[in-house]
Amino acid sequence: MKLAFEALEQASMKENFSDFMNQLIQKAFELWEFRDFNSAIDKCDEFIEWNSEIQFIHLFKAMIHSSAKEFYKSQLIVDGIDNGTLEDYEIKISLFISAINQFYTDKYQKALDLCNEFLKLDDGEFTEIHIIRGFANASMEKHKEAIKDFKIALKDTDQENAIKANLAYSYLRNKNHLKALLLYRKISKVYPDQWKVQYNTGLSYFKFAQFRKAMPFLNKTEKLKPDFAGTYLTRGFIYLKKGKKELAHNDFLKAKELGAERNYNIIMRKYYHKY
Repeated sequence: MKLAFEALEQASMKENFSDFMNQLIQKAFELWEFRDFNSAIDKCDEFIEWNSEIQFIHLFKAMIHSSAKEFYKSQLIVDGIDNGTLEDYEIKISLFISAINQFYTDKYQKALDLCNEFLKLDDGEFTEIHIIRGFANASMEKHKEAIKDFKIALKDTDQENAIKANLAYSYLRNKNHLKALLLYRKISKVYPDQWKVQYNTGLSYFKFAQFRKAMPFLNKTEKLKPDFAGTYLTRGFIYLKKGKKELAHNDFLKAKELGAERNYNIIMRKYYHKY
């Protein structure tokens, strides 16, 4: 990650950062990149045994825990650091890690606040914070704001496809169906095994009554995520509009079994008899 790499360079320039300690942290960084999180944490702990006063190593350890989806462990480390001892770049790392941890523990408003605090300190070059803020905004149904963040984050081409997938979702939720469809047509090829991408592509085609194109995506979603009620509701409507009432009813019943009883009752009361 760009922010961690830049922070590593700055930390290694400190006078009390010996060649041996530099080798330890470089190895930890390498292990982290190869997703060997436990070994990376071991290297951080070995570093801390030599010198526990360099706060960056604690932050880096927190970052590794966060990458390993151990968000509570990560946040405990961050919360245990005195911000008064941190340099500016370390404060930004602290805010970034905390924003990630808060988002992935469903504290979306807190994540949003931390992102905004980060952006007050940043010079605008670090775009990854907009990914987290975009996620937080989207999770709070603030899709207009999420779209702005994802557009900024697209400057980081390394994460372009993932950001486009989230941007497409926010377009879809914000009822900008054309932009959503244009993105999903491309993204669906990049993420053939991501059921949400496949479903939303089918849903986007459905919004434009392109039922023939929608069906393969909905059928694939059923294979990838057979317990998702939305697939059966959407596909059921396509069958209904084609006059295949028995197939439609089978899908609506399946959606009902999966918890969409209210949707089923509305469909049967308001729509089913019209076809």
